[in-house]
Amino acid sequence: MTAHGALPGIKGQIRQFTVQALLFDLDGTLIDSTAATERAWRRWGEMMGLDGFSYGSHGVPAQALVERHVAADRHAEGFELIKSLETADTAGIVRKAGAAELLASLPDDAWTIVTSCTQGLAEARLEAAGIRAPAHMVTADQVANGKPHPEPFLLGASRLGADIRHCLVVEDAPAGLAAGRASGAVTLAVAGTSAVQDLDAHYVVDSLAGVSAVALPHGRIQVTLPGL
Repeated sequence: MTAHGALPGIKGQIRQFTVQALLFDLDGTLIDSTAATERAWRRWGEMMGLDGFSYGSHGVPAQALVERHVAADRHAEGFELIKSLETADTAGIVRKAGAAELLASLPDDAWTIVTSCTQGLAEARLEAAGIRAPAHMVTADQVANGKPHPEPFLLGASRLGADIRHCLVVEDAPAGLAAGRASGAVTLAVAGTSAVQDLDAHYVVDSLAGVSAVALPHGRIQVTLPGL
């Protein structure tokens, strides 16, 4: 599925374009933390006394999920609990295929991470996956409105000194892609966490393993996507 009338490319044809910067989601995009996330939320539901609670909202900030499932007088308790549970459980968190190579090819001032994790959780998961935290990372506790609101990506672009309309948002979840589209960025969906038919983006790839980037003169980044 594509948005804004952009074309994903012709079958067998390599897709190539230039941007000023790349804004990456973290969980499900650069790292695989699904098992750890689901363990923490399952335990959270049990400890909060929520019968039949089931986690299924990838890409949505924890604060929003807590507020969705418990009464207002338990919001603070619920949020502190899930922060503690998630930060303590980093077992099995690994880099997604192609993530390390793609990040290594980018200048430091041409990319950052925009995540629905809090800063402490993002740092813990990056360390577990062996990825260094970028200088301008945007986390859920740094914005008033989390994904699917465009604020996180607008802040990420601003910190890099880039025009959001010339940035590539790389995401795996519908909420994150909605935020990227609303911000005005070009969007790249990485399939896996969600079904392909649920990924409304300019471009869709099966993995970052086939995605490459080259720094060009005048601060542009040439991005190449694998043929269909």
